[in-house]
Amino acid sequence: MVPAVTEGGRSFKGAALYYLHDKRLEGRLTSDRVAWTHTVNLSTGDPERAWRIMADTAMRQGEIKASAGEKATGRKLAKPVYAYSLAWHPEQRVDKDHMLSTALDSLKAQELEGYQAIILAHSDEPQQHVHVLVNRVHPETGKAATQPYS
Repeated sequence: MVPAVTEGGRSFKGAALYYLHDKRLEGRLTSDRVAWTHTVNLSTGDPERAWRIMADTAMRQGEIKASAGEKATGRKLAKPVYAYSLAWHPEQRVDKDHMLSTALDSLKAQELEGYQAIILAHSDEPQQHVHVLVNRVHPETGKAATQPYS
């Protein structure tokens, strides 16, 4: 398995448009390349609603911190979107359960298991792969996760 980390970003909407859809075909969005999705620490299994909840959580970081009794110190988080992918060799065939458990293990290894995330598999490449979109703002404390490899 090969991990690849993106630069990170500001927009959950932009990330969702890229990862949850195909390139525009005749002016419409499709999602044919999305094999399956899974949400983590979100009140919905619908990835379209999930990214909106993640964006709302990130925008309300200060409010969440105050409610949790956390100090409102430090700079405002400029890039709440953390994204990475996990890919298997093209000759290696794994099932959904293996890909999902590997993605969940990767969140735990990065100490991100309490954060909101969308895990999704694409079927558009010879190698099986999953993408993991993480909200770096903790939904209960408002604290920002340190983005690994940034």
